[in-house]
Amino acid sequence: MARRRKYASASPPAPIDLNPKPDPVLDFPNRPFGELTPDDYARLGFICGLEVHQQLDTERKLFCRCPSGIKTREVDAEVLRHMRPTLSELGEYDGCALMEFKTKKEILYLLAHGLVCTYEMDDTPPFEIDPVAVKRALEVSAMFDMNLVTELQVMRKQYLDGSIPTGFQRTAMVAIGGAIPMRESELGRDRLLRIRQLTLEEDSCREVRDYGHNIIFRTDRLGTPLIETVTEPDLVTPHDVAVGGRLIAAVARATGRVRRGPGAARQDVNVSIAGSRRVEIKGVPNHRVLPRLVHNEAYRHLELLRIREAMRERELTEASFAISDTEDAWASPLVADARRILRGVDYHPILDAQAQREMIIAVRLPRCAGLLSHATQPGHDFLHEITERVRVIACLTAPFLISSDTHAGALSSTVWQELRSATGATRDDAIVIVWGPEDDVDTAAREILIRAADATVGVPSETRQAHDDATTGFERILPGPERMYPDTDTPPLPIPDVWLEENAAQMSPRPWEREDRYIADGVTPALARQLASAVQAPTYEALAPKTKDAAVRLAAILVGRLRRLDNIDPAKVAPLVRAVEDGTLRPEALDYAFVRVRNGAKPAEVLESYRIVEDPEPLLAAAVAKVEAAKADLATKDPAARSRWAMGLVMPELLGRVAIDAVEKRVREAV
Repeated sequence: MARRRKYASASPPAPIDLNPKPDPVLDFPNRPFGELTPDDYARLGFICGLEVHQQLDTERKLFCRCPSGIKTREVDAEVLRHMRPTLSELGEYDGCALMEFKTKKEILYLLAHGLVCTYEMDDTPPFEIDPVAVKRALEVSAMFDMNLVTELQVMRKQYLDGSIPTGFQRTAMVAIGGAIPMRESELGRDRLLRIRQLTLEEDSCREVRDYGHNIIFRTDRLGTPLIETVTEPDLVTPHDVAVGGRLIAAVARATGRVRRGPGAARQDVNVSIAGSRRVEIKGVPNHRVLPRLVHNEAYRHLELLRIREAMRERELTEASFAISDTEDAWASPLVADARRILRGVDYHPILDAQAQREMIIAVRLPRCAGLLSHATQPGHDFLHEITERVRVIACLTAPFLISSDTHAGALSSTVWQELRSATGATRDDAIVIVWGPEDDVDTAAREILIRAADATVGVPSETRQAHDDATTGFERILPGPERMYPDTDTPPLPIPDVWLEENAAQMSPRPWEREDRYIADGVTPALARQLASAVQAPTYEALAPKTKDAAVRLAAILVGRLRRLDNIDPAKVAPLVRAVEDGTLRPEALDYAFVRVRNGAKPAEVLESYRIVEDPEPLLAAAVAKVEAAKADLATKDPAARSRWAMGLVMPELLGRVAIDAVEKRVREAV
């Protein structure tokens, strides 16, 4: 009997975010990261945009009165949920939501008392949006020189991956249309990074475990106010992608209104090349991995376009892989039940599947022989693209799949020939064998054929996850506009003019403005750039050094080995900076004086211990004597090494009290 349609049909695809250059450069040379110039990336048609998520530093969550910013491992209650898609206002389903529904996930939420309430579990309506979070989002938007909204309209954004128990995220547009200067761009200091929009939304849960059809989340992070800053695709080299990410983070941090630390900031990266379309890489944890990651993703697009060209030469189309959605997958002529043929083979994963009475099928991919082993990323081939999609949507656990291209030695040639006969395959066809629970294998067969059909089009619009080795894996289909609809539970919030006036009055200097000011103080450009984006910048400004010596030394301290001084009281160390300015404390002693004051010493006592002596000769003579007495045991004959040893021996007693050059001269003579 024909099977009923399992899933509702998605709405027609949203307009595809195609790269503006339609013609792929298929003859582009394969080169590792670090060997391409900006001109090479321009020829490749590489473009990239960022979506930077940053938690706001507020006491409460966005739509309830629970505290935010608290992590816990305690569990006081559990909630089990299943997700179902809903229609948009136009009566359409979002394709991403339907994909998540196909996974048949069982979602478990771990709740801690005092950190979550009935709002997060969708048992009560939302409270009024937290005004502190709105004000801080407006403040960050002003730093990007954006056009602010006059009224906040809350929308719902569907999330059926389980990360939000309601199945949707409440989000509101705060500002549009801004720009910031990219002074570190490879293409020159005059480049601008355009900011498309900034939204205020509630953060999702923390994932604990995802295995098969079961996924577990902690809810302590859920509902934390979060801003999302979206750029235009203005980043055209991997280096500039990292520059843009650091710059956006620095602008947000300059307000002092955002959280720091693991998980407080995350960025999604949108990548395409000539002939491909936008692919989103989710949750990149830091900026250091961005250049290599987007380089590898660009080449993945290029290899997928080469596979598309090979399929076109073989006259393959989407119709070549069509399968009915009303019948069992193995009713298709492209799929065959392989359990009898594979009975008794000595390939252990298949033997284990037979022992557990799992379904085993063979899927024929017409005229695809050799394509499954085509490399797409470092260490991965096209079969990996298929495997990742099957793993995510069918929820199978590895190993669950092999192919005639990549695992020919796993089975005997006789068995492969029987599989070809069962599926009607020729030598030009590829065969994929997949095993697991019957319903999951049915889903897997469909996804294998869907992914093969997608390959005839080129690069699928999808969301991918970043791996530690700077490669990516399938996460979900890229959502369309159908996932968004108004939130009828939350009234619009007019933005009072007084909020904007307050923000303007207390607006922090932007990182590039700070950089210019520090350079004017005498700080080197490289050091000024570091300090301008550092959390210690307000400390420097509060201390306001008035001489070049004080400015240079203070800047070096704050971004050097004492970079964790962000919690120091500037008033406690101000006497030290003033002493450098008036010449009563040598600049080289400022580092050590800072440490001692931070550890509880009184500034006056510290300054006294580093007081400059009027007649340094007795101290120098004692230092020379100390070196003379100890140098006999020194093994090295290298003059530079001997000098370093001697300076390390005597400087703790002379630091700040005697000029370093005078000590170096006498010590060098002694050794």
